[in-house]
Amino acid sequence: MSFIISIEGEHAALASEDEIADGIAAAREVFARNEADPLACQVAVDKLEKDELLNREEALLCLIWDEAEEAAFRAVTLGWLSRAVDIKLAVRADAVADAAVSSLTH
Repeated sequence: MSFIISIEGEHAALASEDEIADGIAAAREVFARNEADPLACQVAVDKLEKDELLNREEALLCLIWDEAEEAAFRAVTLGWLSRAVDIKLAVRADAVADAAVSSLTH
């Protein structure tokens, strides 16, 4: 399944395109290094935020998410004078890409 990683939050609009690209690249590197599916990480974090019980795998996915989000935050805000900013990572399925692949394979 395809996915799209984005940078969101109250202050995300203050970041340049290059800063956003650096943040997304940093997050992708963390997910790749840990061989983790970003969508699975997002689902685990959503479950945690709803105060639902996590199994061991979901807890580990949350740790990977935290690492990816921290890497993205640091890459985006590198050189900023303030660290009191609302910038966070978001991942969603890319339905358009999945539909295109599906139509090619059927």
